[in-house]
Amino acid sequence: MIYHDLEWGVPVHDEQRLFENLSLEIFQAGLTWQLILKYRQALRQAFYQFDPQLIAQMNTKQVQGLYHDNRIIRNHSKIDAVIENSKVLTGLHQMGWSLSETLWQHVNAMPLDHHLAPGEVIVTKPFVSTLTEQLKQLGFKRIGPKTCYALLQASGMVNDHLVNCYRHDELSQVVS
Repeated sequence: MIYHDLEWGVPVHDEQRLFENLSLEIFQAGLTWQLILKYRQALRQAFYQFDPQLIAQMNTKQVQGLYHDNRIIRNHSKIDAVIENSKVLTGLHQMGWSLSETLWQHVNAMPLDHHLAPGEVIVTKPFVSTLTEQLKQLGFKRIGPKTCYALLQASGMVNDHLVNCYRHDELSQVVS
């Protein structure tokens, strides 16, 4: 799969790309990742390439248009969460806050490599509970431990490629 081979687990520091990853993880909740990848291009178009400033400026008519746009996932609460999160992020940016710095500080600015063997599972709730609470306190919506951990995995803050996967070794070298 192209996403696995080229994107998943590659370290990301760019604010807009991190916001896209967060938004896609919100849309993914309860759905398959393959479905999200199917809709990703349309979601990018509908949400201005996930530019939080542009999304934050959407008016009621534009939001209503998203609710009826059959090219995207039309879950109202997920759409509303992305829009609200863009407003939160834009406001925090105006105060000098960085999503990238906040996320990366939870892994001490260095990707964590869990060296997972086939069948091995990480207990994520204790690992991400502080981050989840911090984001909720800042005003982010639809943020839970699974969404936060998936964001860390997708954005390369955690290398959870199995040790027998060729991407594990490639990304471990990024960590070293």
